[in-house]
Amino acid sequence: MRDERQVTVMERRRMGAALCVITLLAFMPLPVTAQDAPIGWEMGLVYEGGASEDNPFTLDESETTIRFWIRNDNLAGDIEISLEYDTSSDGAINGEESVTVGSGANDTFTIQLTGIDVWNIAAGITYDFDIDGELTSWNGAPVVAPISSQSADGDLIIPQLHRWDVDINDIGHPVNAGTEFNLHVDITNVGNIADSISTFSLEDDCPVLTVDDGPLDDVKGELTQPGIVNEVTLVFDASSTHPTRMCEIEITVRSAGVVNGGLGDSMNKAEIDVEIEARPVGSQQDNDDASVDDDDGPQNQEEVTSDNFLMFPTLVTPMAILWAALMRAREE
Repeated sequence: MRDERQVTVMERRRMGAALCVITLLAFMPLPVTAQDAPIGWEMGLVYEGGASEDNPFTLDESETTIRFWIRNDNLAGDIEISLEYDTSSDGAINGEESVTVGSGANDTFTIQLTGIDVWNIAAGITYDFDIDGELTSWNGAPVVAPISSQSADGDLIIPQLHRWDVDINDIGHPVNAGTEFNLHVDITNVGNIADSISTFSLEDDCPVLTVDDGPLDDVKGELTQPGIVNEVTLVFDASSTHPTRMCEIEITVRSAGVVNGGLGDSMNKAEIDVEIEARPVGSQQDNDDASVDDDDGPQNQEEVTSDNFLMFPTLVTPMAILWAALMRAREE
């Protein structure tokens, strides 16, 4: 009798455990195939400013952001999409690995492209990129084969970039007033397309320092390929009256490509300090250089001194006659 009761209890326990398992399985999401899921979904790229799929995306200098959309056409269930990215460039694409789109929603996501050195790649070069999406779950249930997938692809283009490098070679020593000195300047096109200089400016903060800027005029407007150096020599003249001073010389060039609407630097410049040493006091100098702006400089002082000395001989004869007359009057 006791054995029959034990058997009955064990059977009841087994039936209870089985019912629990069945109940749990009923509430668990079951895998579905892409064919079983009564849904559709699409993805594509976002084009802005009137652009279309025929227009490549312009790469930025540091990071390029591209937007894409995913639309869930199912009105009764969220979808989860796993994403992978690829590009033919040397750069990297960073974006979300998986996204969820609500039922009936059209959501927008972004990717960032980095690591593309646009300054050192010729303008106009293009690359392609792909965004691949795969449906991994619908309404909370994982999706098994056959896989439902979509993709969006586009092109990237290297823009035209303009920049000039201005390098002034240091002369390495002070300059004496009353002498000329040369500054050697290298102007290099470091953009990624041919460019020319539209205008230039040459400035210094010293009072009587002059320069012939003709060599800069010679290179203005000349079309230069990337990496080509324009070598310019400027001849400066430090007046003999120039005081001892550290002179700051600045050369600025402006890109014709940027003036015409291109990207890059509108202007580039370089500076250098040149020490001018005044001539020693009492040294022989050109009188014309010594007189500046009609002031009473060394030239006028020299003329006054010379005039005073020239007056002395004209007084000798009258004084001798007067002295002789006095002596004769005493004798009489």
